[in-house]
Amino acid sequence: MESIPLHEIIQFTLGKNPTRIREQASGLYTPEDFEKDLHCMYPTKEGIGCIINLIKSKCSPISEQTEAKCITSNFLRCDFDTKKLYSWYFCYQFNEGKGFEQQIEMYHQGTTLSVKKLNIKTIGELKIALPDMEKQKMIGNLYRQSIIQKDLMVKQAEDIRKFTMTLIRRMEEDQL
Repeated sequence: MESIPLHEIIQFTLGKNPTRIREQASGLYTPEDFEKDLHCMYPTKEGIGCIINLIKSKCSPISEQTEAKCITSNFLRCDFDTKKLYSWYFCYQFNEGKGFEQQIEMYHQGTTLSVKKLNIKTIGELKIALPDMEKQKMIGNLYRQSIIQKDLMVKQAEDIRKFTMTLIRRMEEDQL
């Protein structure tokens, strides 16, 4: 399967410098918005695109909740034809795919830790393999489901710990 450079299938829009944004803070896309989008806390809609967090080198689909928000220079908006690329497949490849990981490692070779932030040119040169849409959706949806499942398991573990701590405290209080 042939790999295609991202700049051939994605239109990138770099966020604005925060000092030049005059909109209210409620209209800004925040790192919290990014996490909520990635962890499926907001409903997503096909055809909106994705956001790359340049600080974390992670990608997330854009949700209905955040699509109108103004992004800062820490983010890169990715718009593409959803008949050719499935957003969750792109996120999987960018966040977890071995091919992207190797390409990014090659880019980072010889750079200091402070210069490891990806830029629009480097991202555009990354190559992605595009299987048919059915396979992209299968892979992307499995990736999305794995994020949801992990979050549920973490929450369940936290709930069990809280419950256990409550029991222990009650047991201690009974002995006083």
